[in-house]
Amino acid sequence: MEWTQYAKEIQEVLRLKGSPIAVTFSTQAPSAAIKGKHRVCDAFLKARRGDVIDLTASTSGCRGGSIYLGLMEPPTGEDQDALNDFLVNGEKLFCSVAAFHRMKSLSPKPPTDLADHVILSPLEKAELRPDLAVFICNPEQACRLLTLDGYDTGIAPRVHMVGATCYQAIGYPIVTGELNVSVMDFTSRRIRGYSAEDMFVTVPYHRFHGIMRSIAGCTAGTAKFEVPESFRKSMARAGSQEIETS
Repeated sequence: MEWTQYAKEIQEVLRLKGSPIAVTFSTQAPSAAIKGKHRVCDAFLKARRGDVIDLTASTSGCRGGSIYLGLMEPPTGEDQDALNDFLVNGEKLFCSVAAFHRMKSLSPKPPTDLADHVILSPLEKAELRPDLAVFICNPEQACRLLTLDGYDTGIAPRVHMVGATCYQAIGYPIVTGELNVSVMDFTSRRIRGYSAEDMFVTVPYHRFHGIMRSIAGCTAGTAKFEVPESFRKSMARAGSQEIETS
């Protein structure tokens, strides 16, 4: 299982706090998962620390998280009205129902009915092939991940930075196959365990191979920064200052 080695290497290269998180959509439960109900935002932190979390319709402790992970149908009727009221007058993350509707309409739909289990675990403990690798990281680590991702292709990711944290970190990338960057929604950011500099980078597993291949060749990985002699001469002709290489 190559992701076991991937986990060790990328954690060392980026100096991550805790493990990268494997997310796998499955029709079967993992062999070992901690018991109880879990909010998705808490499950990220628990998995980073080493726990295996099996989120299902009965173990997901957040209704919004259940919807955004596809474990529950989106609300309708009175339930939708109540959600609108909460977002506008409770959380106060949208100024109006229209603004919330606009956000939803411009976002891909959640992965409803994709799987009965959404398993979060440390990447090195994943029993099944991950669908996503989720990184809780600081801005510099996020920069390095994005640079490594684009090293082979030069293609920028199509990021989606609105909606609930669980949607940005899991729902959007699982549906679109896109790498995503999230600064989290503000309610999630208040949960104990997250720091002011924390953000999320989610890498679909089919893209993760490219990141790992790029480490040795890219300065965002372990390659040494160098200034070729031809470029030094070009800079000298232009009267530019020399680039710092340290």
